[in-house]
This record gives sequence, C-alpha cells and structure tokens, in this order.
Amino acid sequence: MIRFNINIVAPNIKSGGGKELLEYLLEYLEENYKHIHVTVYLDTSMQHIKASSNMKVVFLSNYFKKIQLFCKKLEHALYFGNLPPLRKSYNSIVYFHNPYLLMNIKKLFSSSVPFFIKYSLQQLYIMNFIKNVNSVACQNKLIKENFINKYKYNNVEILPFFRLCKKSLDDYHIKKYDFCYVSLAHPHKNHAVLLDAMKILSDSGTVSSLAVTIENDKIELINKINMINSLGVVNIKNLGVIPKSEVCMLYADSKCMVFPSKEETFGLGLIEAVDMKLDVIAADLDYVYQVISPSMVFNSDSAKICAKVMQKYITSMKNKKSIGLVHNEIDKLIDKLIRGNNYVQK
Repeated sequence: MIRFNINIVAPNIKSGGGKELLEYLLEYLEENYKHIHVTVYLDTSMQHIKASSNMKVVFLSNYFKKIQLFCKKLEHALYFGNLPPLRKSYNSIVYFHNPYLLMNIKKLFSSSVPFFIKYSLQQLYIMNFIKNVNSVACQNKLIKENFINKYKYNNVEILPFFRLCKKSLDDYHIKKYDFCYVSLAHPHKNHAVLLDAMKILSDSGTVSSLAVTIENDKIELINKINMINSLGVVNIKNLGVIPKSEVCMLYADSKCMVFPSKEETFGLGLIEAVDMKLDVIAADLDYVYQVISPSMVFNSDSAKICAKVMQKYITSMKNKKSIGLVHNEIDKLIDKLIRGNNYVQK
C-alpha cells in the first residue's frame, strides 16, 4: 500500500469551533487512514493532542517559530487556521472558517481598536498571499461567495465536515432544560440578546430554563446571569467551557437550541443540535438556512422578539421540527489533499 505524507498547519487554533473541527479531523485520520502519515503543527496550548504511529506532532512555542513555519515550503498541506503560507507550496489548501475575516473595515472598526487591528491585518495578509495555495475549502455556499467577492480568489470549494454526538440515550430521556446555547462568548455570538430575552421572560412570569457554556472570565455576562436568576422565575445555568462529551450530554438534556449568533462561517452547533433531535430557534440570518431548516427564527438584534418566540415555543403544543441540510464531506477533503489537482469531486 502506498504511504502518503500530509501536513496540517494549525498553530493558530486554540479554542472554539476551530479546535473541535481540528480534533475531529486528526482523530478521523488516525482511525480511518492508517496509510497516511500526518505531521501536524500546533500551538503549545494543544498539548492534549498526542503523537501516534501515523501522526507526528510539532508544537510551536512562539510567534517566531510560527512565522518560520509559514515561510517553509510544504507539500500536501492543509492550512487550517484561515491563513495561507508565505511561500507557494504544491497541493496546498486553506480551510477557511472565521467570520471576522469576511467583515468589512467599517464593521471591524466599530468593534474595538485591537479587534480592528488584528483582523484588518489578517485580511490584508490573505489578500496578498492567498495565491500561494492551490485552493480554499469552506463550509457553505454563502461563505464561498463572500470569500470570492472579498479576496478575488475563485478556486473555492464547499467541503464541510463535522463530528456528531453518539446517540446512546432513548427518546424518553428526561429533559433538564427548555433551552441551551453551546458557544463561547465571543462578541458576535450575541449572548447579551439571549440573556436580555430571558430577563423579559422572567418579567412576564414565564417559567423557563436555559443552559449556556460561557467562559468564567466573562464577568459582565456572569453577573447578568446571577441577577436574572435572583428574580426567581427563570433559571440560567452556566456550565462554563465543557468537553465534547459533556456538550453531547447537554444536547440530550435540552429540548431546544436557541442560536442568536450574528456571524457564522458554518454554525456547527446547529448541525449538532438537529442531529440530536433538538428543535432550533435561530437568528433569521442567511448562514442558518445554509445548514438547517429551523423550527422558528427571530431578529438577532431584538431581545423582545427573541423572548416572544421563546415564549411561543414553550406554550405551543406542537412545534415545527428542525431539519439538517448538509452532509459530512471529510473524506472528500482528505482525498483532495492527497490527490491534489487530480481530484475530481463526485
């Protein structure tokens, strides 16, 4: 059997959806592609990822080493952190999954100065070096179109992949929460609107429960949760940052996912929730309809409308079931990385 060598360049991945996708990709390669030898380049915060018989792990401890890596000519390389290399390499792919890198300058500037500097520089970097890869892979049609329009780079393919939960619980599992929202509290994730909606439900006397996964250092959001809970009508449980196994249990413990995020390149939580047979109440935005048909939608800028829809969900005897609309293309992505320009999408 021919033994292939591929490189996965991911030193910018540390948390969130990118971390989840990377871990799944590496596990899938290790379990299903024994004939492929993988060299993966990681930040030192990813020490839990271990080398194996077909995977070498290289940890990069500082920015200088990361810059050196991007100057290196690699073949059969997947650049997983959105950014292309500084040198052109044979059969290289950028996997693009960061919504901030599609924002216009005005919107970036309205967030904060550090935010503007970081992402405007990264956008400029992509514009100058994206031609150093053979193609870009992304997760849906909307992101493909926006990427082409912004960066004037046409070789973009839709190759979504995702890890679903193992369904080990029966349909009679007791639900602890009416709603859940699995996401770190980045600004675009829009937790403030969801919490304000819960406050509105509390003020109206609507008993309900919500579980969230907000980092413990997000003091303003944590204080708001404590204030709302102190009113004694609704209950908001913050589980903090939890591993995938606990995320899956949270889905099993919940009736409905509320997804207020304003910006997504995919919306992994939407796919996971639907697969676990949750209903989904989501922001009425284009990215949602790229991956699921939701049960209900709301204006992501309005806590009042969000609360109204949540209340309707609680009181309704029959709600529309959410439906998933995408398929896992992880094998096509790996095949393309191996075969390069000889790859033909089926």
